[in-house]
This record gives sequence, C-alpha cells and structure tokens, in this order.
Amino acid sequence: MQSDDFAINLKLLCSTESSVSALCRQIGLNRQQFSKYLSGAGRPSPANMRKIAVHFGVRPSEFLLPADEFEAHPSVAGKLAGPRHVNQDRGGFESAFRGQTIPLRRYLGYYLSYFLTQSWENSIICALVRLDEFNGMVRCKSLERSVDPDDGSLYLSKYDGRVAMLGNRIFVMEFQSLARDALVETVLNPVGRGQLQYLRGTTFGITSRQRMPFSSPVVWQYLGEMTSLRGAIRRVGRHDINSTRLDQRARTILLGSPG
Repeated sequence: MQSDDFAINLKLLCSTESSVSALCRQIGLNRQQFSKYLSGAGRPSPANMRKIAVHFGVRPSEFLLPADEFEAHPSVAGKLAGPRHVNQDRGGFESAFRGQTIPLRRYLGYYLSYFLTQSWENSIICALVRLDEFNGMVRCKSLERSVDPDDGSLYLSKYDGRVAMLGNRIFVMEFQSLARDALVETVLNPVGRGQLQYLRGTTFGITSRQRMPFSSPVVWQYLGEMTSLRGAIRRVGRHDINSTRLDQRARTILLGSPG
C-alpha cells in the first residue's frame, strides 16, 4: 500500500459529504485531527477508524486498499454511482440509511415476520422478509399473501424498503410496491448482543382488506442468510391464532405469554 492511499481513499468518500466540518460533527471527531487524516499527516486510532468506517458503510480494512481498487470496490462504487456529489439531503431523511452496512451486516438474511391483523379476527399474518446489502445501503424486501377464509379472496402485497440501525434499534421503512398506496414502518429491539433468532418490536401499517391504519407487536424469526424459499413461502399467509403451523416460540412472544 502506498503511504498516501488511506488519505486518498478518505478524501474520495469525503467528497460525497456536504462538508468536512459537518461530517466531523456527525461522527464526533475533532475537525483539526481529521484534517491530519486527510493530509496523510496522521492515522486514526482503531476507535476513530471504526467511527469513520461505520459512517461510510465500509470495512476498516477496505480503507487500506490501493486507491484505484478502493474506488472500484462494491462498498464504495455504489456511493459514487450516478450524480456523485448530490449532497443536498445528506443531513436529511436519506442520511439515516447511509453508512448502515457494517452495524447491520450480522442481521442480513431471511426472516419470517409474524404480526396480529385486524383484517380477520383471531388471526396472525406470517410474511417473508429478506435483508440484503445493495448500493451501499441495507434494503428490505417483504412478501405477504393471505387468503380470506370466508370468500377465498387473495390479498397479495410486496414491499421494498430501507433499514437503519439507530440508537440500538432497527428501523425498517417499506413502500407497498404493488398497490403503491402505503408506507409501513417496523421498529425492532434486539435483546442482548447475541440475540438474533427472534427479533421483537412493533409494526405500523394498514390492513389488507379495509386499508385502515393499525399497529401490532411483531416478531421476526431468523431463517439464515440462505434458506429454502419454497419451504418458507409455504408458511406465508394468514393463520388462526392457535394454529400448530405457527412457530410456537414466535407465537408465544407475539401474544406476550409467559415462557
């Protein structure tokens, strides 16, 4: 590695920011010290390196790549694609979803999402969710499919969204991409550093049938980074609240029962 590659790589990512001063305020670094990093006169401590890496959504080791390899790396190229220096919204809504690939990397993969529905009495909806890394951010894709037990009507919903880790909570914002008539928010609260198998929280959306606003506790059951999609999709749908087809641990958490 050339001695100035780190400074070149850092300057490249800083060029996507509204200003270096604003960047330093966002990640809590001294502006004068940060200038030494940019000039090559100093290197950040491991703690400061992690702050910088988390903000930009790259691994600390990737900063040490030769400058030409760094610019072409997928973690970086996505940030530079299109109009490279469009930064007007850098401190606004979109900024919440940038720099999230590292803190959320352990959560990537497939989930079954269970929540109570007001469309049918005593029913739980099971949806399939996937979190993956794309274009420097973490995206969410969800599938819901329910059959009305009374008349056999099919209700199908697909969602596309973005994910952020803020204040040790996972925030998911999704757009109903078929009907294009709703936004859904889910807030998950990981319990303990090692907790991943079941993520619990609250979801806010609209009902499938009446399209009325509602909120519900939600449980995400982790299936892994790879899973049998055929088997997972068979579990997607509306279930009676006492159905044995439901994951019983997820059901217990969802209904707030002891155990």
